[in-house]
Amino acid sequence: MNSAVGGAISGLYPADHKSGNELISLLGNPTIWSLIGFAAGIYFFFRGFALLRCKRSILNVPKSTIRGASLGLVEVSGKVEGPYTITAPLSGKDCVYYRTVAWTGGGTSWRKAAQESLSAPFFLDDGTGKLMVDARGAQGELDAVFSEEYSDSVPDYAQHFLNRHGVSQGPRVRFEEYVVCQGEALFAMGTLRENPGEKSSDAVQFLSAEAAELQREEEMGGVLLPGAADRIQPTAAKVSPEFDLHPAVILGSQPGRPLFISIRSQRDIVQALAWKSTLYIWAGPILALICFWYLLSRLGPIKP
Repeated sequence: MNSAVGGAISGLYPADHKSGNELISLLGNPTIWSLIGFAAGIYFFFRGFALLRCKRSILNVPKSTIRGASLGLVEVSGKVEGPYTITAPLSGKDCVYYRTVAWTGGGTSWRKAAQESLSAPFFLDDGTGKLMVDARGAQGELDAVFSEEYSDSVPDYAQHFLNRHGVSQGPRVRFEEYVVCQGEALFAMGTLRENPGEKSSDAVQFLSAEAAELQREEEMGGVLLPGAADRIQPTAAKVSPEFDLHPAVILGSQPGRPLFISIRSQRDIVQALAWKSTLYIWAGPILALICFWYLLSRLGPIKP
């Protein structure tokens, strides 16, 4: 009787029951974890040298005041200022730059589905002068002001972001958003170059005051209603004359060397890179050797 009941129950979900047991058996296999650990150890080793190169690169670039900066690679720090702002689509933060990323998938198979970045003109002020920053293609260390994961449905503002990038939600979706706001202290390492001018193909790309007004209206109120744009007053006349939107030089990226921005100081960045690179360079080989030794022990003695 019991065997008959057991056979009937197992017959209800034979495939699911079998695949579940196989997954549990796979996760409990120490050989699998040893292989993963061996690969991770090698990755950490090379990652450590990459961090070490990054630290040396930062130390080798001359740190300068804005007034004393010369053309080429420079490091500057200052307070973020700008004539007007934009609105980050998920957090609703009033900012001068944002980068929003959407990931779909889950577990170990997250895939970047959409990325959007937008910038209003902004400057760094260190007390010696103001320097315009071209944030296109910028990389760096900014705190995430929005980081959420959804498995069923997403809020309307997040769905609006997915829709405008043509992304289907899928079973799971994760969002991250990073911003640069006025008044923040910012460290920047990049290429100081002459401003090519408005008509150049390499001209600085940022939203005008009127476009920024429209962007804020859309993000704060959803999709613009017909005629709403006509009711928005242009703000170009409100731009303070202290901000030169067409300066002689700008700080930005160059091919192979993107602009690096961080809310941390140069000293904090270098210290973090130093201990991380040391940890990875030493711990990576140790982890790989331990896992390799375990794999050899599982094979047993090799007979001639």
